[in-house]
Amino acid sequence: MKIISRIERQALMIDDLIRELRYERSYGEIERIVQLLIQALLDLGLMVISGLNARRPSGYSEVGSVLHELGIIDKEDADLMKSLAGLCNMLVHEYAVIDRARIIDYSGTISQDIMRITNKIISRVKGKGINDPVVDVDVHNVISKLRLILNGKVKAAFLFGGRSKGYVLRGDYDIGVLMEPGCDLYRLGALQVDIAKALNVDEELINLVCINDSPPALVLEILDGIPVLDVDDYLVFTLRFRALKELLDLNEDIRIVNRMLVG
Repeated sequence: MKIISRIERQALMIDDLIRELRYERSYGEIERIVQLLIQALLDLGLMVISGLNARRPSGYSEVGSVLHELGIIDKEDADLMKSLAGLCNMLVHEYAVIDRARIIDYSGTISQDIMRITNKIISRVKGKGINDPVVDVDVHNVISKLRLILNGKVKAAFLFGGRSKGYVLRGDYDIGVLMEPGCDLYRLGALQVDIAKALNVDEELINLVCINDSPPALVLEILDGIPVLDVDDYLVFTLRFRALKELLDLNEDIRIVNRMLVG
């Protein structure tokens, strides 16, 4: 229920922005609120995608498409979210000079569309389930051994990679751990030795990764794995949403640099 509550708080933030936009008269502030509104809607979509552990969008422009695949919104609204993502990109990075008068003229329509899509998302997201990974008997045995070693030493842990999907290529074990207050290399090294001993394998076969310091794409791969410890769903949701947003922002920055180099 924490995940649903967080999604609902995002919807309330959108409602607050729309109320603010309704009474704003400054050109600059109207443009700023429109930008924040669009980003808030896109972030709401990312939260739903993160909560349902759905297909990862390649960029903000694809958030609506993924929501459509999930049955959350229809094709028309998915296309509209794509257009809104493009408009937000233009406003943030000033790719084109947009007449402020047109932004003001469109602000009412934009706020109405965003509120309508938001309400649709909130009404349809409840009751959607999160798919649990299929775990074979051997993986259950590995998870049990890892739990004995990692319980009380890390905040969260996941078996990911091939073994979490039921196949083995090199015989290694990919394990991601979340540490508090941060990634301690000495503790990480000790854990690797203890895990190898518990699994009765060479230490070089243990690929132990600290989630705290991992790039967003790797964090998402880790979170798609199998939880080793009992972990709060809201924590996983928060980590996935943060990594997904960071990855999309990074991809957008790369696109900007490429445009500058080409131009």
